[in-house]
Amino acid sequence: MKTNVLHQVAAGFVFAAMCSQTALAGTTAETLYKQCAAKETNAEQRECYPAAVRQSEVELVAAEKKARAAMVDLERESEGSRSLQPVMAFDKAERAYRAFRTAESNRVVASYGSGNGGGLASYKATIEMNLTRIKQLQGESGGR
Repeated sequence: MKTNVLHQVAAGFVFAAMCSQTALAGTTAETLYKQCAAKETNAEQRECYPAAVRQSEVELVAAEKKARAAMVDLERESEGSRSLQPVMAFDKAERAYRAFRTAESNRVVASYGSGNGGGLASYKATIEMNLTRIKQLQGESGGR
């Protein structure tokens, strides 16, 4: 049951991120994450973290689009790279990342058993994974 709910929540994050351009105009996911972590109560954090998750998803999608475009260009320009199928490799990695993120989020929730805090920990894990992935993608596309 928990897993089903988490899958629905994760799908909702993705959908919400695709529909909204930013959580708060000009506020980065990293800034939102820090603001949420600074909240004094769990209730305040529960209200805050979903916006940070959505913003991290928006930023992740943008970084993925840019990185994929670089792969398309690479495949188009380089005969040697074409045989490695960079676009297909990127698409496979993108799907694998999302599957891992969901599995890791589920693991984090399960690690709390029936106690409180699993949901907040899951938000944190998702945001941290997205921020790390964004930095990886930006670093790779910046060096080309």
